[in-house]
Amino acid sequence: MVVRGMLIQILMGFSALLMLAAIMLWLWRQTVELRLRKALGSSTDKMRAVSNEKTQVLSFLEQQRMALGVKRGEAAKMRAAISQLRIDNNEMRVRDFYVLHQIGEPSKDKEEYACNLLPSPAVDPGRELPAPLRGIDHRSSIWAESEAAARRQLDMHFPEKGPLRPAGFRRGA
Repeated sequence: MVVRGMLIQILMGFSALLMLAAIMLWLWRQTVELRLRKALGSSTDKMRAVSNEKTQVLSFLEQQRMALGVKRGEAAKMRAAISQLRIDNNEMRVRDFYVLHQIGEPSKDKEEYACNLLPSPAVDPGRELPAPLRGIDHRSSIWAESEAAARRQLDMHFPEKGPLRPAGFRRGA
């Protein structure tokens, strides 16, 4: 019986040790789980932050794509307008038209005098005709009381060193 009593005491001591080991294991598991939750929580926060940043970047990217589409549309419209202007410009070059320089106002006591205007060979620097006006026929219509007054007005408006000089002065249109 003594052996039996000792065996029971040993088993009870062993049970107490097992119980203590189980409690220690449970506490260790709780601390590990708590550490993992904290780590997972900070990882989750980081993941949320990265996800929010990704959403913002995607939103910005979509806005930029839309703006690019608008700009491409505007560029296409501008290219079409430039193309149409070139077509119109070429058509105008083919047409027969001229620039009329009218001097004076028509009235009962004034007569009309006319002349062609040609590019001047001696032009002061900086007074050249602008490129769009070169190669176009220029004519002048002068309303004056006399031929002498008409010639004076012509000389005043188209000086010798100006871009245009009168040629072929005549009475009437």
